[in-house]
Parts: sequence; structure tokens; C-alpha cells
Amino acid sequence: MSLFEFTFALSAVILGLALTHIAATIHKLLLLGKQVKWAIEPVLLAAIVILLIVSVWLGAWGDREQAEVTVGQTLLQVAKLLTLYFAAASCLPEPVVAEPIDLRSYYDSTRLLSFGSLVLSLLLFRIYSIAIDGIPSVLTIGMAVNMILYPVLYVSMIFVRRRWFNILTLGFIIVYYGWQVAGQQLIS
Repeated sequence: MSLFEFTFALSAVILGLALTHIAATIHKLLLLGKQVKWAIEPVLLAAIVILLIVSVWLGAWGDREQAEVTVGQTLLQVAKLLTLYFAAASCLPEPVVAEPIDLRSYYDSTRLLSFGSLVLSLLLFRIYSIAIDGIPSVLTIGMAVNMILYPVLYVSMIFVRRRWFNILTLGFIIVYYGWQVAGQQLIS
């Protein structure tokens, strides 16, 4: 077993549990039928989290040549992936059979946890990248946009409660981030 296989197993478990949580929650909500008052915002947020998890999972392939790993690196890796798990766990409500569920109200009440987890995740991913690769010698426009755009959008959705703003922003993130990662290729 290679070092990559050994360390990636833990990452795969965390990310797999996050995806499973979203899938199981959607399944339970669908089973509740008319007890659920649907809203687009938490569904879009779940789509963003799924997109992030899949891109992070595939992006880990870049670490396959790593020759050494420290406990500190592994703890930072776990922390950054757990923030994605928290985002996954908070984007949709855990259904209780006897109670009706209003997804719009749920989204509104959990926006700090959901988007706070995503902002913290971005911060931890940046810290991890700097710890492993050092500070980039050249800062491209794309790098600057990614370092500023997503945190600003996530933080704005914590505080701006206008429904149209949240829907447009969530939709923009799906399209823009999806466009950024859709063409990424894994090469062996």
C-alpha cells in the first residue's frame, strides 16, 4: 500500500460520509412527500456542496506522489474535510416523520453554519496549500478571484436575507465553479 492510498483512505471516508449524508437526507425528504415545503435555496446549496466534495475528492489525486506526511498535515487535512462535512450536514434538514418541514425556513436558520463552514473550509484549504507548497510566487487573476470571490459570496449570503439574492448567488456559484472544474482531467 502506498502512502497516498493509506492517507487518502481517511479523506475518502470523510468525503464519502458527507455525500452519503446529503443523499440519505434527500431520500428521506422525498419519502415525506407533502409534509415537505420545498424551496430552491437548500437544494442549490446541496448541489454546491456536492460539486465541492467531488472536485476535492478528485483533486486529491495530485497528492499521489507525496513521499512523506506529517501528523500536522493529516490533522489539517481532516479539519478542512470536516468543514465540508459540516456544510453537507447542514445544507438540508434531518427529517422528523411527525413534523412538517419548511426548507426555506431551515435554510434561513442554518445559513451561518452552512456558509460559515464553507468560508472556514476555503481558509483551511488555503492554509494547507501554503503549508505544503509555500506562498505562490505569482498571483494570477484566477487565483485572486478564487481567494476573494467565494468567501465574499458566502459571507454575503449569511447576512443578505433577500431570497432573490440568495437564489441568484447560489445559481452563479454552481455555474461559475462548475465551469471552472468541469474540464479538469485526472492523468495517471
